[in-house]
Amino acid sequence: MTLTDFIQRLLTKRCVSFFGGDDDYLLLDAHTGFGPNYKYVGSEDETTPLVLKTVLSYDEVKISALLSVSSFSDFINDGNRANCGKPIGDATKIEREGVVLGMIGARFERREVMEYQDIIISQNQNVRENGYGLKSIEMQNQKKKSLLERLNPLRKIDQLERLQDYRRIWNKFYEEYDNLYEDVVKDENPRFGDSLNPLLKFDNLIMKKRYAIAFDMLLLESENRAKLAGKLAYIHVVGFGLGVWRAAAQQEKIFLETFSQRLNKLLPLLNSIGVVHFAWFNLNEWKDLKNGGFLKSDTHPCGGIRTFLCKRNPNDKLESPDYENMLLVVTYAWDGNALPGNEFWVRKLQASNDPSTACSTLISELHNPHINTEYVCGNNLHIASADHGVLHIKDYLDRISSISG
Repeated sequence: MTLTDFIQRLLTKRCVSFFGGDDDYLLLDAHTGFGPNYKYVGSEDETTPLVLKTVLSYDEVKISALLSVSSFSDFINDGNRANCGKPIGDATKIEREGVVLGMIGARFERREVMEYQDIIISQNQNVRENGYGLKSIEMQNQKKKSLLERLNPLRKIDQLERLQDYRRIWNKFYEEYDNLYEDVVKDENPRFGDSLNPLLKFDNLIMKKRYAIAFDMLLLESENRAKLAGKLAYIHVVGFGLGVWRAAAQQEKIFLETFSQRLNKLLPLLNSIGVVHFAWFNLNEWKDLKNGGFLKSDTHPCGGIRTFLCKRNPNDKLESPDYENMLLVVTYAWDGNALPGNEFWVRKLQASNDPSTACSTLISELHNPHINTEYVCGNNLHIASADHGVLHIKDYLDRISSISG
């Protein structure tokens, strides 16, 4: 399977809807149910209709959550949570079109799967028997096995070693070792904090790194869209992952702090972004992110980027004269295992930001891999990076190849 084949699978094998602590699902073939058996997808214990041939495994959903889909769309109302698809009477009160970008936060609703594995620290999960504590284990393994033994393709791999290999992949991805529950002392290390569940611990650092991936993609994609349109972007940011998925009280602070750091880091590259507006957050200020704030940039045509932290409906008309010619970029909280709209497909139109966005835009079709097949597909994969901007996968590989010689 090629990379683009895998991306195609992540887009097309997701459920139609997938939500709630019980993982209520609707499949493309109209099967419905909830999730006790979902954890068996991809294993010997999987049962129809939850089989790897037709749906994503939890491990795949974890990767799928790192993807985003964006496009231009018309707007039919202001996008408020209760809009239910009713066209606005006075269209002068909204932007008529803009870019809509689905962003996916960290999901903690199911224990010991997806981001829970990396960010939540529990007595049951974070034990050696599950492959955790690799820092000390790897030191021991280096002494026990020679290089030839470790590389022998015929050698048998036991279950513990498979679990360790899985943890090794994500440790490398986040560039941090995971931890055993017994080794984590919250009061002695700011990396760790409280969870909403007093029996669990929360890895603030890994949460920050997970956010950083999404924020870089959002900023670079918004910059690219605005630059191509010859405008400045007005980015409407929602707190994806901060609603029912939130697992720690400090997550909103981590969200804003990380966004501030990534915004400042990428600032010289963001000369086509005019405003970043954080909507419906509990905080109205976090360090240099202020309501009515300004981040100075020597390279920016307007001297920098304005910031706001206050309530705003996604598709509200941009106020004139400062913002009326800007390109509105609307983010919405998507899901890694559902089509755009999620609860929209089971008529729960006010359940979350996902269905309300489907009701106020055209994303249920434009971002749908089963409808907009030539656009939302693995072959149209683009890579966002600080070094190269936003490039089609082929152009990205050509660029990397030319640099490496």
